[in-house]
Formats: sequence, structure tokens, C-alpha cells
Amino acid sequence: MSVAAVPVAVTPAFALPGVPVPPLLAAAHLPVAHHVPVEAVRALTLWTGLALGAVGTWRPLVRRTGWARLPTLGLLLWTCLILAMTVPMTVEPGMGERLAMCVAHPVDRAAWSVRTFGDRGLEDAMNVALWLPAGALSVIATRRAVAAPVFLSLAFVLIEFLQTLDPGRECDPGDVVYNSSGLAIGALTAALGLRVRKVLASR
Repeated sequence: MSVAAVPVAVTPAFALPGVPVPPLLAAAHLPVAHHVPVEAVRALTLWTGLALGAVGTWRPLVRRTGWARLPTLGLLLWTCLILAMTVPMTVEPGMGERLAMCVAHPVDRAAWSVRTFGDRGLEDAMNVALWLPAGALSVIATRRAVAAPVFLSLAFVLIEFLQTLDPGRECDPGDVVYNSSGLAIGALTAALGLRVRKVLASR
């Protein structure tokens, strides 16, 4: 799942008075001191709202399901963080075309993403790492090693499709593979940890 960047064209800090700056450098998207991207502000605002709602539903959910209290709270807050970073921020025409591109040859595109994992650097790593805690917490909270991460994976697939509403986002089958891999690794790690803990406690 991609997060839209907000490029800002700035004058390089190393520019000297009276010395022309090459056009490519002048138009470069360089980090700006004290600049907070609009996308980050929107995501933080959305996460705050979602987190408040999650905290409000946390105790009733625990009472109704019998899930572990603190892991459930952690799962809710972490899921809110992922949603805040991935849900579309705007809705613009052209969703049909963007959705058609997303679902065209999904197997080939997913396989290509696996082969080229890491080419996008931090973005690829984050598409796996950000979902690790969600997978682990879902198992620890619910004690359902398969159903919980599978449900989360399907929910995030829906979010991936919803990204076609926003032309600044990208619906990519490869991201689905990355996200689901992160959930699976996190869930497997938690399940093994719980299993080891149970064995040690029985001795």
C-alpha cells in the first residue's frame, strides 16, 4: 500500500548569492527544514480520530470476546495506524481505469514484485515490517493463529482496492503480497512463541 508524497520544490541550501542554480537542482524535491508534509498531518489527524474510537470500543470488545486486554488494545491502535497511512485521502474520477490497471495480470505483477523486492528501498521494507506487529498481536490477542491474520489480510486487500479512489495512491498486487507476508510472519512468530511458552509452563 502506497502513501502519497507531497513534493516541495525549494531552493537548495547550498545556493550562493549571484550564482545560478542548475534547473535540475533548483527543482529537486529536497527535504525542507521545519516542513511537515500535508500527508503526514492528515495521517496523524486520522490516526488520532481512529485511535479514540478504538479506545472507546476496546473494553466492550474484550468483555464480549474474552480476548486478552492489552494485546487487543495494541492490535486496535496498530491497525488504526496502518489505516491512517493507507486509506485514500481524496476521491477523484478515474477509479474504474485505476482499478482495471490494478487487477490486470495480478499473478504476474505479484510475482514480479517478489522478484524485485527491495528495489523501492524503504517502501518495500515498510510494506512488510509495518504489518508484522499486526499479525503478531492478532494471534496474541485472540489465540487464533490462522483466522485472525487471514481476516486482517482480507481487510487490507479491501483497503488496497480502495486506494484506486485516490490518484495519489497506487493499488498494487505486489503490495498485497508484501502486506500478507508481514502478517503471516508476525502471526507465525507469535504462535511459535505462545507454543514454546505453553510447553515451558507445563514442565
